[in-house]
Amino acid sequence: MFYLFFALFTFITSLKADTIVVVNDKAITFDKEIQSLEEANKNIDEYTKQYKRRIDYNKPISSESNDYQDSILTEQNKNEENKSRSNRKPSYNKILKTPKPKLVIIIDDIANKKQLNDILNIKLKLTPSIFPIAKNDSAMIEAVSKLDFFMVHLPLEAHKYTDDLDTIKTNDSIERIKAKIEDIKQIMPKTKYINNHTGSKFTENKTSTETLLSILDSYLIEFVDSKTTPNSVLNDIAKEQNKLILYRDVFIDNKLDSTSLNKQIKEGVNIAKSRGYAILIAHPHKESLEAIKIAKNHILKDVDVIYLDELDSILKNKKVTQYAQRILNERKHKNNQ
Repeated sequence: MFYLFFALFTFITSLKADTIVVVNDKAITFDKEIQSLEEANKNIDEYTKQYKRRIDYNKPISSESNDYQDSILTEQNKNEENKSRSNRKPSYNKILKTPKPKLVIIIDDIANKKQLNDILNIKLKLTPSIFPIAKNDSAMIEAVSKLDFFMVHLPLEAHKYTDDLDTIKTNDSIERIKAKIEDIKQIMPKTKYINNHTGSKFTENKTSTETLLSILDSYLIEFVDSKTTPNSVLNDIAKEQNKLILYRDVFIDNKLDSTSLNKQIKEGVNIAKSRGYAILIAHPHKESLEAIKIAKNHILKDVDVIYLDELDSILKNKKVTQYAQRILNERKHKNNQ
């Protein structure tokens, strides 16, 4: 890889005046009179960034669910949690009473137009959560501007999971975080909701999380917790501030076999039936989108699949100030003693 970029660098710096080169399907004109070494480096850096971006997202991975699996939990805790989940039926307070339960399905990790089109072709109100777009990605900026609704998928610091994204970290300054949100708002002005990409470490840090929420408030942006750690502080903050913060109930694609995918979708539907609503998160895997497409004419007929902002409006109109914690049967039994 090093030799590829070195060769590209040598080629660029040797170009004659007004030479036209095609890089990544885009024509770039180099004028020898103004083409400095610094400018050549800048073009190479941009090409490198685009190259890495293609590697990162041609084969999407369930990064949030991976982050959840890697965060905090020891192997023993993982086994205990899996056993606990398999042995209990979820019990919820019936918060929302409507003719049909409401279901939100967020598709995380959206980075290009193909993934966006794959979602739109399912013909459901799926909520795309899109990585912050580069300023020079005019095609993606235009595509997003035409969407009925979208979210921004903001990379936050994880305990173990890492990638090449511009991640906001717990020790970042207020100025850096604010600059990041300002860039997002300028490039994607319709942004009203943000959820976290990974973020297990960040969302366990109350100071950092409160700082981010305060900055988002100043831009009239709502935060949605992807729940990449069981120790997220978002619910505590919501209680303290008496505000509604939405969060993920179920990851659809921890595993990509059809049996597991269908099971997770059914779990989300059952939560919606029990409580009145639920939020699911999937990723743009071919298998995940196919499972949702098949479920559209079967189990998803029992619910209204709506955009996340629609659910937010419904809950706020009903004056719901808490997303609603799961009420475990054993806890209810203990309280009745």
